[in-house]
Amino acid sequence: MDSIKEFYCIPDTCRDQHLPMAPRYAAPFRDHGIRGVGLHEVVPPYEIRRLSFSWHLALITYSGSAEYECMGKSGVLEAGQIWVGPCDTAYRYAATNNWKFVSAALYRSHDFVHLEDSVFHQDIANSTVPLIYSIEAYLQESAATNVPGSKMPLGLATYISKAIIRNLQVEQSGGVSRMRLRLSKLWEEVNANPGAGWKLPTLAKKMHMSIRQFQRIMKENYSLTAEGMLIRIRMEHASELLRATDLTMIMISERVGYHCPFAFSKAFKRYFDTPPATYRRNSATLKFEDE
Repeated sequence: MDSIKEFYCIPDTCRDQHLPMAPRYAAPFRDHGIRGVGLHEVVPPYEIRRLSFSWHLALITYSGSAEYECMGKSGVLEAGQIWVGPCDTAYRYAATNNWKFVSAALYRSHDFVHLEDSVFHQDIANSTVPLIYSIEAYLQESAATNVPGSKMPLGLATYISKAIIRNLQVEQSGGVSRMRLRLSKLWEEVNANPGAGWKLPTLAKKMHMSIRQFQRIMKENYSLTAEGMLIRIRMEHASELLRATDLTMIMISERVGYHCPFAFSKAFKRYFDTPPATYRRNSATLKFEDE
């Protein structure tokens, strides 16, 4: 990109609307790894340049077109396509005509590791019409209801989340897909019980591989070592427990596989660049502001 500065140009005639994420009805989004969703109808000279964010940004075009630049690549975003600006990466996108799209900010999680360090841009398999209708309905229902746990916005949030995630799947050959499926099942098992004493030899044995072969397959499929993936899963669980519970640091450290709170605190700070206690205080402040 020509500029290394962040830049935002959003004309007054544009619709740049983000879905409410109040905890009482937006839980399905977080459960699916989605930080936020937006519905946009924009025209030139609409343009966004970002240097780096800690989440992925997925754009689903349903009408019109735009251009993008990312990681030395450039191209056109057309109707019926999804594009992702990876986390920790500079990128630019701009409307080339009347452009309508859905945006989704995705948490950095093991479910989305295939989006990291590369440009994800492909056609989507299904019509975007049901997705757009669901988003419009969610906007109306979330504004109309004050009832905790209302089923209508909850159901819509679930559908919207699944529709977005479905379009982020990678089209792969049969052999690669089978291997990815085996790895996915393994890490789902770890994700279900991160506090267990998972060790590299145990994980490799479950895959019926040598440690060396297992590490090679991990790097090929996730660009991570097995240890890196294990840490990521444990830290994601820890961050959720810090945000959503009043559990002590000792209890949280044990639940994510650290029998020493000091070791947990050190690992958490290394991963998130902030101590767990500070992370909890900051999260509580943000939650209060959202509510």
